[in-house]
Amino acid sequence: MSCTKRFLNFQWEHHHWRREVSATEIMTVEEPDMWARPVFRDHVRCDTREVCDVCGAVRHERSCLCDPARGDACKIRQERLTQSGHAPH
Repeated sequence: MSCTKRFLNFQWEHHHWRREVSATEIMTVEEPDMWARPVFRDHVRCDTREVCDVCGAVRHERSCLCDPARGDACKIRQERLTQSGHAPH
């Protein structure tokens, strides 16, 4: 089905966007503590995009980084983990 709408000589697109996670991983990052000593912390990185439910068009592909607690609470990340068969941490 097409998302292109027409009326008389006018034409425009009307998509039904849904945000989804296309990839996710847990990264260990070295950060300095308050005394400049190295500390290793886990972060969750996700590649997100918006997909039209009607025609499948994709827009706004980007990456985000958050702490593991927020990543475990993220609904769209949990959907991706469920679809790929991985259990959430």
